[in-house]
Amino acid sequence: MAEVTNALPVGELVGNNYEILGIAGAGGMGIVYRAWDAKLERTVALKFLPTLLNADVREREYFVLEARMASSVDHPNIGVIHGIEETTDGHAFIVMGFYDGLSLAQRIAKGPLSTLEAVDVAIQVALGLCEAHSHHIVHRDIKPSNVMLTNTRSVKIVDFGLARLINAETATASGIVGSIKYVSPEQALGQRTDQRTDIWSLGVVLAEMLAGRNPFDRGTIPAILVAILNEPPQLLDGLPIALQGIIYRSLSKDTEKRYQHCSEMLADLQAAQAELSNDSTNRREAIGRKTTSRSNDIRRYVEQASISTWSRAQKPRNRWLPLGLGLCGLVLLACLFLFPRVREQLGSRIRVGEEHIAVLPFTNIGNNPENQALSEGLVDTLSGKLSDLDVGNKALWVIPASEIRRLRVTDPSAALKMLGANLVISGSIRRDGTAVNLNLNLINTKNLRLIGSVDVVDQAGDLSALQDEAVSRLAHLMDLPVSAEMLHNTGGSVVPAAYQNYLTALGYMQRYDKAGNLDQAIEVLNAAIETDPKFALGYGQLGEAYRLKYQLDRNQHWLDEAQGNLEKAIQLDSSLPAAYVTLGRIHDVSGKRELALQEFQHALQLDPRNAMAMRGMARAYERSGRVADAEAAYKKAVALKPDDWESYNLIGNFYDRQGKYPEAITALRRAIDMTPDNAEVYLNLGATYVDSGDSAALPTAEQALKRSIELGPTYPAYANLASLYLAQRRYRESAEVNEKALRLNENDYMVWNNLLIAYERLGDSAKAKTVRERIVPLLEQNIRLKPQDAQAHSLLAVMQAKDGVPGSALEHAQTAIALSPDDPSILVNVAGAYEMCGDRKQALGYLEMALHKGFPLSQLENDPDMRDLLRDPGFHFGKPSLTQ
Repeated sequence: MAEVTNALPVGELVGNNYEILGIAGAGGMGIVYRAWDAKLERTVALKFLPTLLNADVREREYFVLEARMASSVDHPNIGVIHGIEETTDGHAFIVMGFYDGLSLAQRIAKGPLSTLEAVDVAIQVALGLCEAHSHHIVHRDIKPSNVMLTNTRSVKIVDFGLARLINAETATASGIVGSIKYVSPEQALGQRTDQRTDIWSLGVVLAEMLAGRNPFDRGTIPAILVAILNEPPQLLDGLPIALQGIIYRSLSKDTEKRYQHCSEMLADLQAAQAELSNDSTNRREAIGRKTTSRSNDIRRYVEQASISTWSRAQKPRNRWLPLGLGLCGLVLLACLFLFPRVREQLGSRIRVGEEHIAVLPFTNIGNNPENQALSEGLVDTLSGKLSDLDVGNKALWVIPASEIRRLRVTDPSAALKMLGANLVISGSIRRDGTAVNLNLNLINTKNLRLIGSVDVVDQAGDLSALQDEAVSRLAHLMDLPVSAEMLHNTGGSVVPAAYQNYLTALGYMQRYDKAGNLDQAIEVLNAAIETDPKFALGYGQLGEAYRLKYQLDRNQHWLDEAQGNLEKAIQLDSSLPAAYVTLGRIHDVSGKRELALQEFQHALQLDPRNAMAMRGMARAYERSGRVADAEAAYKKAVALKPDDWESYNLIGNFYDRQGKYPEAITALRRAIDMTPDNAEVYLNLGATYVDSGDSAALPTAEQALKRSIELGPTYPAYANLASLYLAQRRYRESAEVNEKALRLNENDYMVWNNLLIAYERLGDSAKAKTVRERIVPLLEQNIRLKPQDAQAHSLLAVMQAKDGVPGSALEHAQTAIALSPDDPSILVNVAGAYEMCGDRKQALGYLEMALHKGFPLSQLENDPDMRDLLRDPGFHFGKPSLTQ
């Protein structure tokens, strides 16, 4: 409430004509009074501008000009401006129409609006903006407090022209944080604005009406601006697809990708209103037919709303950003530990249903080693197809093929005893030239009775058609009404040889952690799409193989290859859930959280039983800080596909991230029991022991990491081992192992940073300088790709401070703090950066803040950059007080 303490008393006469009846509202842009117009005998609203704005003659004249232009617009959704007048002592005020009702801000404070109510308000605002824009008038401050909801259900936009008066001084002196939440990226950067700025703000308002919260609200001005410039809108998952598309398109950070005219947005809002208002069955069926193409459009819109403004290398000119960020401070000296992980969720025991089925390994008749991977891939696809056969009221539960392999179950009795399966499918595959013969037996494990056999042959070697026919016949034996046509989901046309290569690749990818398997999978998948260029499933699986390559060595090239193949898969067949799951995973590791969620949700729309999509949603929720939602999604994913080694691996890492180290270690040990030769799980187990902070566990961690390297040398294993040595002050060993890691992958700036710390501790300044020169370009490249990476910003600040570039160092430091203000490691490095820039007072403040937030003092005592700070008389943390 601005200047309310100096409010005019009830009954006072203003401008010889207006009698004050009371205060209607107040905010950063002034006080609004309800008044009686004695001359025209009507109730009006008088808005008095803040004293600060009245004092600027030029700004006030510009405002009067714009307000006069706005007053010429006659439209039922635009608040009437009757005139602009002054008091005898020179205070400007606006005479406006008075409307009984609530502001939209007051309505939202009571809770989110219903979908149809929100759409109706947005349509009326859009109608008013269309009229204003047709007169070349841009509002520039569309927000809930500037939208009035009258008692007659009409919507009025008020305060045209006032946005011109908001600048850095009024933002701080008048406290207009509310307006900042709705500014467009171009406004935040001080660039030219046009009608597309109002479209952005209306998109924010629509999202807030539906969610009850502003999608860019982060609590502080710097964080809000960082979000607007750099992050996708939040809180949109769960909204109707039609409205998600409208909001994401209106919130494109690039004005050229946004709606270009309000009439375009209005048309989409009216179409959505008609669609949402009609509850008929025909309407639902029509929507179902349109879902896929619409979702592809939304994917594009979400991408544009997620692309960072910073990544386009635009330099801020508006004073809000440096002013707000300047309140925050500087950043990161050197993160001492690197523990890359792959994680997700907890396994639960297999449930028992009416039909509990195990598909046993097939016999490879002829023992041709070239057919072994093909046979294993066929087992996986058959298990997957059977898992989808929940038809009617008949319960069917298929034990994951990975669990069969882990326990080495090969006969019906073992399946009953070890897995509780009441049915098993055993079989054999034979190849004679191009002909393929698949023989399957359905067996009751309790009495070992043969329920029935399925024998299918395809002379042309069409494995896709062959397995669909086999599953259809098996389903018939179990009284499930399934046809082969219902099962066909290979995506586009399928040449038999291409599908055979696809199955072979699946066999290799069952153990992608084994050296060479992924390369072989990629080779046969490339052969598949060369044989059949329209094989959508092949392109999708190739994208997943490249994603797994990135997971193992973090080379950005693999993500680019993956995305290209996935786009091709979706272009050929937009109904493949697996393609959207992999795209979601790629967006997730790229920091595009909302876009990742969008992909996972779309995969679940196509396949509600897709465990991989559920896992992806769990990870995306976790990265967004929604830990409870993440845990629920992890558990649901386990229920969909329990008991494979990766489930325990993923949940072990989830527990590690949550600081639940005993649970994490138990889960990872379980994964090792399943796959005792799994290098990846040993890597994660070693990293978890180190993360636990238990010095007594470091020898066990070292043993696990060395075992991982023994099974399959990878750069993450070397990097983690080097970090462990760094923690133990074994600097020479740390440097040697870091160099091994960098020979495998030289693109990870954190590994280079650990090597730099080791050289600095060894006193080798020449090597340290060389390493620092390698880190800076890597950090700059990473910031372009992932502008939200607070560590990269803070480390670049430290490097530039060491190199004597304090101005740029402070900019990156301020950005890092705005992105991650509570991270103790970042606060430590902020302290170091301030120290190197010569500001001891700020350095001490950030250092003590980091220690209070949990950074171990012991990790600082051997850091040469911290020694002077720790010895400073002004440093009090951990010292006995004078009263003791």
